[in-house]
Amino acid sequence: MLIGSGLLAQAFAPAFSHREDVCIYAAGVSNSSCADAHEFARERQRLAEALQQARHVDAFVYFGTCSVADPEARNTPYVRHKLAMEQLVSAHPRHLILRLPQVAGKTPNPHTLLNFLYARISRSEAFQLWGKAKRNIIDVDDVAAIARQLIADNSARNITLNIANPASYPMTDIVSAMERVVGKRAIYDVVERGSEYPIDTGAILPALDKAAVKFGDDYLEQVIGKYYGNAS
Repeated sequence: MLIGSGLLAQAFAPAFSHREDVCIYAAGVSNSSCADAHEFARERQRLAEALQQARHVDAFVYFGTCSVADPEARNTPYVRHKLAMEQLVSAHPRHLILRLPQVAGKTPNPHTLLNFLYARISRSEAFQLWGKAKRNIIDVDDVAAIARQLIADNSARNITLNIANPASYPMTDIVSAMERVVGKRAIYDVVERGSEYPIDTGAILPALDKAAVKFGDDYLEQVIGKYYGNAS
């Protein structure tokens, strides 16, 4: 059972769209800048209905955000909403909450970090770069591969886990990688804003091995090249 139609839903569809014993809830507000109470209420209603419909499944999978650990984001309306949704999901007797960082993939959503950077750099448009910020980037295909291993593990229930890259990258490194892939120089002003925060990925190490996901030194540029190398 698969609920949603966006980036995550598409990545999980091949393995889970026809399974009745697992519910992948990959719907809801995707813009982390959203502060629309109506949108949040609509998601809450849809999620409550999904939990009722899927009350007997072996695993109800919900995607939270690693930004709950970000001191600059944890008090935003979006993150508070995501935590409230996690609380709702935690009432399911077989839930699995997976918190995600910045997920890379093919999506028309203009609000993702990488889509924003690609658009600005490819169009030679100026932007502000937060000089103190680090961001964690993971390929959506790797998210799905790791999650499949966790879902197959019967002990991974009634738990909240981070699926993330063990390394977070300075924004300057992310911009430099996008510059190399796009073949254009970025135009930006550095502002002394941003922060870095730890994301504990220790609990998913066995799943990483089983999924054969490797976070090498060239992971960031490989992922950006995969989705933006031929985008222009």
